[in-house]
Amino acid sequence: MIALDRELPAAVADWLATALPAAAPPLRCERISGGYSMLTYRLLDSAGRCWVLRHPPAGHTSGKAHDTDREVRVMSALAGSAVPVPRLAAVGAAADPLGLPCHITEFVPGFVLADATAAARDVAPAALRTATEQIVDVLATLHSLDPDAVGLGDFGPRSGYVARQLHRWRSVIDAAARPETAAAVARLHALATVIETDLPTGGPVRIVHGDYRLGNAIVGPDGQVRAILDWELASLGDPLADLAALVAFWRPPAVAMLGDEMPTTAPGAITVEEVIDRYRSRSGVPMDDFWVYDTFASWRLACTALRAHARFASGAMHDQGGLERFRVACGSWIDAAERAAAAR
Repeated sequence: MIALDRELPAAVADWLATALPAAAPPLRCERISGGYSMLTYRLLDSAGRCWVLRHPPAGHTSGKAHDTDREVRVMSALAGSAVPVPRLAAVGAAADPLGLPCHITEFVPGFVLADATAAARDVAPAALRTATEQIVDVLATLHSLDPDAVGLGDFGPRSGYVARQLHRWRSVIDAAARPETAAAVARLHALATVIETDLPTGGPVRIVHGDYRLGNAIVGPDGQVRAILDWELASLGDPLADLAALVAFWRPPAVAMLGDEMPTTAPGAITVEEVIDRYRSRSGVPMDDFWVYDTFASWRLACTALRAHARFASGAMHDQGGLERFRVACGSWIDAAERAAAAR
């Protein structure tokens, strides 16, 4: 594995020059901050042109959570559609000089509104309203696409999307259980039973993003959504699972987000009620059982917080500062899930 944020080795520089024939060497590489599931870099050439390179962390050359091939396939399928995605420029394999599978896309100028501070700083309230309306409209457009028509009919199983995740996360809950989280674990298992019992069957199967929110988009100064990013969890599944994830991240309590305020809490953003009404009017997806997906979205986030708490408690993170914060976050997401279930 080669560290790209240092001087590029000759073999990598030569490979990039071949992969990007329009680039004017030498190329330099800068790390773009963000999550660590996939590492993202800005590639700049001597003429000032820019591309973006993504690859999984070292040791993760396969697997859905770090799957560049999955991103490549869905972005290729959606290219030219009404769903804006970055345009692919090159694809690399583990056998190439970088040593990991990767892809390079053309750079999309604009803003990633990662939190409320960025949203208030980078766009005016009127533009944020546009962005929050469009992020819903793009989701409805994505869910209107026929997977077969865009070549993604075999992109994943055509049934059991939420059921498979329930099975997986129940195992995570049991593995992460500790004496101090016993009550939280019991509540999570009870919620899983509620979700499983009332989960609809036979609904529409659509392309789902898997982590859909405003922070995974690039917007222009006017609020226009220019690209949807981070397709590594995309699959075929229940469209309402995507909507529920968007809603869960819209205005969560700050403690649920470890103190961070989401960009959709900044002045100008539309409300959660407007999100749901807008999606309903544009998607045509039946909404009768939305409460189940709403419950599931918060439940899954509670599971991720419980898993993080266990990692801190084990000492694997070499930092005890997150222990209490993740315990509180887990409880906050469980509260949200229970409220959603009670509202059915």
